[in-house]
Amino acid sequence: MFKNLFGCIDWAISSIDRNLGGLMFKNLSLKMKFTIIMLIVGFVANLTVAAGAFYYIQKFKKHELMHEAKMVLFAEKAARDYDSNSLRPAVMKATDKFVIQAESATFLSLGVAKLIKKFLPHYTYSEPTLNPLNLKNKANSFQEKIIDRFKSSPFLKSVSGYHRFNGLSYFYVMKPVVAKQGCMVCHGNPENNSPITKAIVKRYGDTHGWHWRVGTVVGALSVWVPTKYIDQSAMKNSIIIGIAIFVLPFLAFIIALLFIDRVIIKPIHDMSKLAEDVSVGKSNEDFKARGNDEIGALAKSFNRLKKSYLKAVQLLAERHKEEK
Repeated sequence: MFKNLFGCIDWAISSIDRNLGGLMFKNLSLKMKFTIIMLIVGFVANLTVAAGAFYYIQKFKKHELMHEAKMVLFAEKAARDYDSNSLRPAVMKATDKFVIQAESATFLSLGVAKLIKKFLPHYTYSEPTLNPLNLKNKANSFQEKIIDRFKSSPFLKSVSGYHRFNGLSYFYVMKPVVAKQGCMVCHGNPENNSPITKAIVKRYGDTHGWHWRVGTVVGALSVWVPTKYIDQSAMKNSIIIGIAIFVLPFLAFIIALLFIDRVIIKPIHDMSKLAEDVSVGKSNEDFKARGNDEIGALAKSFNRLKKSYLKAVQLLAERHKEEK
């Protein structure tokens, strides 16, 4: 893997050298070449990191929104299950009268939603239904499409996504509601002469909300979470990450460039100047190597070459005297 990575880096550097060398690299100083290469490599690296950070922020944002939505959804589902499994049977056993606050899971869960909304005013919980008793719970066109997806895909457990509503952006989570035998008490046949059926017909009428079938998807549990606050948090994090990705590396680049100029560029520049002075007879000093790295080896080679050059010049001068 590392061999392939280094091969890609070498190919990229070769491409830069081929493409830029013929245009301007030949006329640039070594310092400028270092600067351009580091800028190009740094920009590509920072752009890659920025793209990864943006992907992570979006993924984290969706995870947080999903978590918040599920917290509300599970609380409401717990209220519905408590009503269906405990409260409704107890009330029906205690009295023949229809107590909607206790015997309707939808009425109970929506009542709990109103209390939750006092603490979380921007969160919306609803139970859109295709054929409800209370027409306020009638699914709109958007909700109907999702409920139809649940009906056509029995193994689909939930649907989530982003949607704009009343000019605001929301993240929604919807889970299917499947009619059970207990639902038939309130959604069976309106012609049933039981006290509960009569009470429901009197309250909602007999034209809608009836004739549900056990095992079919009749609606959904729906939670809508505003994205405004998580977007603000994501923006702050993006600014911080942007500073970390672009500003701090830029400062590090300046420091690295100064270090390279001092440790690499300046010794080579001094060596070049000394070589020019030696070639015109202005100096015969040795270049002082400061380390055992490549520049130090180059300095030693330069000193040997200088000695050979001066010796050759001296021999030529002596031969010229002898010829005279």
